[in-house]
Amino acid sequence: MGRVIRAQRKGAGSVFKSHTHHRKGPAKFRSLDYDERNGYLKGVVTEIIHDPGRGAPLARVAFRHPFRYKKQKELFVAAEGMYTG
Repeated sequence: MGRVIRAQRKGAGSVFKSHTHHRKGPAKFRSLDYDERNGYLKGVVTEIIHDPGRGAPLARVAFRHPFRYKKQKELFVAAEGMYTG
């Protein structure tokens, strides 16, 4: 008689469901604009936050807006050694 392996049990849900209610937002890269295609962009890490349901922390990074006088805030998966400031 065979066994039900772990991957099959995870597919059924219940205790293996991720905690998605208090998520901070989707972690993604910036959209490629002229500055990033032809050079680089400098940003400031404003905070490193815990995202429930995710194994890695998130970093909130503020960039200067390319056209307007304001800041763009993006969420990235925090790399090892990343710090605020």
